[in-house]
Amino acid sequence: MKMKRIMILLLIMLPVFCFSQEKNWNLNGYVKDLYMYYHPEQTPVRPILQDLHSNTIHNRLNFNWYPSDKISFSAGMRNRLIMGNLVSDIPNYQSSIDVDNGYLNLSWVSAQSDHWFLHTIIDRAYLDFTQGTWQFRIGRQRINWGINKVWNPNDVFNSFSYFDFDYEERPGSDAVKIQHYTGVTSSVELVFKMGDSYHEMAMAAMYRFSHWNYDFQMISGWVGNDYMIGGGWTGAIMGGGFRGEITYFKPLPNNHNSFETSVVSVSYDYTLQNNLFLSIEGLFNSAGTREKAGNTNLLFNQDLSAKQLSRAKYSLFAQISYPITPLLTASISSIVNPSDHSSYLSPNITYSLSQNMEFMLTTQLFFGTPGSEFGDIGQLAFARIRWSF
Repeated sequence: MKMKRIMILLLIMLPVFCFSQEKNWNLNGYVKDLYMYYHPEQTPVRPILQDLHSNTIHNRLNFNWYPSDKISFSAGMRNRLIMGNLVSDIPNYQSSIDVDNGYLNLSWVSAQSDHWFLHTIIDRAYLDFTQGTWQFRIGRQRINWGINKVWNPNDVFNSFSYFDFDYEERPGSDAVKIQHYTGVTSSVELVFKMGDSYHEMAMAAMYRFSHWNYDFQMISGWVGNDYMIGGGWTGAIMGGGFRGEITYFKPLPNNHNSFETSVVSVSYDYTLQNNLFLSIEGLFNSAGTREKAGNTNLLFNQDLSAKQLSRAKYSLFAQISYPITPLLTASISSIVNPSDHSSYLSPNITYSLSQNMEFMLTTQLFFGTPGSEFGDIGQLAFARIRWSF
């Protein structure tokens, strides 16, 4: 709690200090109101009899301070007021939200009742120093090694769930990052992630370079209970984007709490002349199952791993998006598990109300037999309005 108070005081006092100096800082963010209606699948294991709903007022603050041309400080905070019978009727729902997987616990609930609670988390707080071709960054930051849109086997430091669409910034890691630019299109990056024990720590390096009109990356290191090595690419085939990632995980010696696996994701996207956007992506997990891949918590999973982005051995994704007008965009996306025949479907409509305000309607529809990957979840509908500043 003492550390939280220090961080809050720092975020409050920095803008005050900067007001007395010349304008070398900026503050931006957004306010969103997200309504969710949830019709859960009725199962013997989870006999929820009634439909659930929630309303989330979500405020984000992003603060950046530039005391010199070489030093900068950035901090980001999420504040969410979550209300509804989802809070009161789902056991331990509040504790599933009040989670901080970083070395420092910067997540807390400041007010609560039976039907609502106010949650805050500081998910960015880092100091950056740049000198020539060298860059040093320490603190809570996003280590973004992923390439694809849905599944990212290379994103070994802070994996995220595709289904958590309301968290655009994605989680961060408490880490030290050193980056050296070896050329115009090449660089070397070394990252150490802090933790209380070795299975919460990680140290890995990445080398980026360009060749044959493609961008490549190679990664290797130690992540938690595993050694890992992998790589990825970004390029084009027949005018469309062609991307891929592969990572191999091998347990540390005498570690019986882990398993060996190779995870591969490949994607292709293409935009037609009428601006119709098409995208497909596939995932392969050598340790995945060809049987029913249930017993996963897709909606409330706060600790996703790059080595098990899905329990299934194979997964397929497809999306179609079209700008009906310059202000109105419609899309539909789907994920299929071809082994247990379960599926996910999500139609989406987004309308720009003004330059800084957006309205969205979307659903997350899960289908399948009991015990399959998507069969025990149910159906969800969302309405969201967002104002950015």
